[in-house]
Amino acid sequence: MTLSSRWRRAAAAAVAAATVVPFAATADAAPLRTATTTSYQRADFLQRTLGVPANTVIDSVTYDRFQHLLRQPGTFALLIGDPSTDATFAARAVAVDAAARAAGAQKVYWFNPNFSGGVNVGAAEVPDLDIRKADALKLIESSRIRFRDAWQNLLAQSLGNGVKADRKLPGDQGQSVDTTVGHATEVNDSVNPLYDYTSGTAPADVADSFFVVYNTNNRDGAANDKVVDWVNLTDDAQAAAKVATAIANKPFATVGQFEWWQEEANERQRVATQGNASRIGPDVLTAADNAAADGGWRVNQVTYPEIVDILEHSTDADAAILFGGTWCPNTRAVLPFVNKEAQKNNVTVYNFDTVLDGGKVGGNPTGATPNPLQTRNPEPAADAQGNGRFASYLYGELVNQYLGNFVTEYLPTDTNAITYFPHGDTSQARKSKARLQVPYLFAYKGKSGAGAQDGVTRQWIHKGNAQPPRTHTEYMSNWFFTQPQPNKVNLGFSTALPAWQKINAAIAGFTWQTDVNTVKPSQSVYTDAGDYLGNETATVGTNAQGNVTVTSGGPTDISPAALSAALAALGANAPKTLAEARTAWLADKTNPNLTTVAGAWGTVDTRKGQVRTAFGDAATPNSIAGAAAAKHALDVFFGGLPGAAVATRKVTAAPVKQGTAATISLEVSNYYERTVSGDVALVLKQAGTTVASPTATLANGVATFALGALPAGTYDYTLTYAGNDQLLGFTETGSLTVTAPDPVVTPDPVGTPGPTPIANPGPGPAVKVKVKASKVAGAVSKAPTSKKAGKYKVTITTATGLTKATGKVTLTLKKGKTTKKVTGTLKNGVVTVTVPKLARGTWKVSISWPGDGNYLSGKASGKSIKVTK
Repeated sequence: MTLSSRWRRAAAAAVAAATVVPFAATADAAPLRTATTTSYQRADFLQRTLGVPANTVIDSVTYDRFQHLLRQPGTFALLIGDPSTDATFAARAVAVDAAARAAGAQKVYWFNPNFSGGVNVGAAEVPDLDIRKADALKLIESSRIRFRDAWQNLLAQSLGNGVKADRKLPGDQGQSVDTTVGHATEVNDSVNPLYDYTSGTAPADVADSFFVVYNTNNRDGAANDKVVDWVNLTDDAQAAAKVATAIANKPFATVGQFEWWQEEANERQRVATQGNASRIGPDVLTAADNAAADGGWRVNQVTYPEIVDILEHSTDADAAILFGGTWCPNTRAVLPFVNKEAQKNNVTVYNFDTVLDGGKVGGNPTGATPNPLQTRNPEPAADAQGNGRFASYLYGELVNQYLGNFVTEYLPTDTNAITYFPHGDTSQARKSKARLQVPYLFAYKGKSGAGAQDGVTRQWIHKGNAQPPRTHTEYMSNWFFTQPQPNKVNLGFSTALPAWQKINAAIAGFTWQTDVNTVKPSQSVYTDAGDYLGNETATVGTNAQGNVTVTSGGPTDISPAALSAALAALGANAPKTLAEARTAWLADKTNPNLTTVAGAWGTVDTRKGQVRTAFGDAATPNSIAGAAAAKHALDVFFGGLPGAAVATRKVTAAPVKQGTAATISLEVSNYYERTVSGDVALVLKQAGTTVASPTATLANGVATFALGALPAGTYDYTLTYAGNDQLLGFTETGSLTVTAPDPVVTPDPVGTPGPTPIANPGPGPAVKVKVKASKVAGAVSKAPTSKKAGKYKVTITTATGLTKATGKVTLTLKKGKTTKKVTGTLKNGVVTVTVPKLARGTWKVSISWPGDGNYLSGKASGKSIKVTK
């Protein structure tokens, strides 16, 4: 994105959210805001954990990525082992790395079967979760079985012999795998097998560390020989030399993070929407999401030891972290948008899946019988042997040590809070932490010194009340809402109905700025009912509570034509609302026209309700408006990562009258939760000459300049904010108007005064000021006839205490084309004039007074004169 367009994007978002002084005119001159996020690299973790150099070719992979890699074509260099349980592993990994780099291999993929890595979180180490030795885990048997299945699934599919896996619902978020051992016919490695379970038991060296050359398509004759070569790194003194030999002259393949994300996200989305045409849409991820021109794929999944390392060591600036996995439809729904924003801001997003197997083996991560590899499960009491059910301490300790200031929908006291035994010690009392939902995106800065209070610095959440009743809302959506397609937003009625034309048009033009109420159908009117009906029938009945029910299909024609005919037949007695239609039908169920109206309008009301729900609002999860708000919030989130951000500015410089103190105020805010501080300089000029140049300090985002009383005139102002590491500097210009004061009228101290001249408080000569009379009125005091004259009284009312009106008053009498004029002289503001005899009829009276030395002229229509004889 170009510099100017990036600025304008931020500026447009700011303008849309607040009344601000425009600043697009200076856009091209402004610097591009680039997020200076943490300098942490994944190689930092490998250096600290293994001791490899910064240019290492070792790449740590999660379980989900590893099982994906083992299915890909090509020859791969693999490293399997755990430095916390194998004291030799780190040194041997260094040797593997050196040999691989010397041979020109680009990647050696390291899979650690110990999901916890035995890392320290805070002061203590978390228990090992080594799936190779699942029977030794301090978990109940049903949970140990699922951890064991995770290991044996890798063996059955790729690495071992004698293991059979019964895969259930492949690709679905509820997938699980049951494994059994001792099958002589299950062979992946026919020559010198690495892991051989054909005897029904694990090999003695199962927990050792290995370097493996792997090719899923390799064959020895007709037999699988997927493990091309392997070296035991734990107990072989010649391991380094053997690794060099195994690597030599082999064209090793690589599989990037994007290839895994794309395959897994798209496959799981297809399975999840299978058979539901209203949800099926385009692929979640395409090659365009990995385009090099845009910066490539920016979301990197990390293991549990890695996320701990990131939280511990990203102390220089904010790290962008996403919790969630491909198993989660809500995470899939925003993946491409998270990546897009990360690209635009040159940010790497580190992804941690709280489900250690990625939902591949242990079952549904969020179901009634949760996957025991989901670390975000509440831990019940331990069994009699002191075994827990879940490894929820992994989640609990992360929150306890690093995420204590995070914001979620929930509280630690909620019924669905995450309970856990501290560091897995079931002899201690359980602790409770608030449960977050995924996707959960936040920025984090590690504590960088004594007394430091860093932690979660910002997060992607719809904020509400912090205290109960808590109204924070985490962004939850689905792909068919974040990427809505025509006719596919999970609505349960035919796409052939005319209503879809309006719905699709609204979808196509919908953005986070759209007023959703302008696109939602009204449920209080039914003039558009035909749009929601087809050639269909319904059954109208009542439920146990006596309420009217409408079900699809049945004896009643509710097509648009039938509805129109029914309303026409009912005529003036036709109901106007659905409530009236239901009441009328309950009173007369035998009336077929009422049955048609109640059935048709009931169906329409349900469908309109579905449309309204689909559009939702900004704070509604799983809605079009909610998804639009979530995507906009991603833009705000990434735009607010460290580095100076664009500020929203509002200047108030209200016009004042001379003699009144003038004020200019500047309100500075931002979307990005950056701290607003510093000084603002004002230069005030009149006709090019500087009148004042004060400085004010921003307090709660506002700088106020009290300028005192200024002479009348127009003043040009310039407000300058130098900026800091939080906000970009800016300049705002405008004008302040000071108008001449209203004249002050004071009584004449002699006699009954009239208005007297006063000196203006500003420059200029004193002036005589005339004011308006309060009222000009007239009425007949003696009606004239066609034979006798009459009397007419005129009154000029003035303010109490001021001089009475004087001068001549003219009355114009008019009937048809005949006009007569009469004059009289005011005395104390009143005059009664003689009206000549007039012809029969009604004469209109107009009163005109030219004013006098104290009062402005006045006109009025007096009461008419009616001549009856």
